[in-house]
Amino acid sequence: MEKQVVEYAGIPVGITIPDGKGVKFIAVKFPVIELDGEIYENLAELQVAIRNHLEMADRNGQAIFASAIAPSVTGPSLGVPDRKAFNAA
Repeated sequence: MEKQVVEYAGIPVGITIPDGKGVKFIAVKFPVIELDGEIYENLAELQVAIRNHLEMADRNGQAIFASAIAPSVTGPSLGVPDRKAFNAA
């Protein structure tokens, strides 16, 4: 496992670094700063956390990456990352 840049809606939002058997998220954008330093089992789990976090912000009137969140998602998170919204390199 190596370091990876994590993008959401084409915007780099952080990086992951190996941490034990998982990955540690280092935020580089303010909208996801609350997730900074958290450890996730894998990249997919991190993507779900980012999506849920940004959907919550959107529901609270802080639409930051609104173009990447499907307009039909208005209830509780589906827990599935939008494959088009994420990119990790």
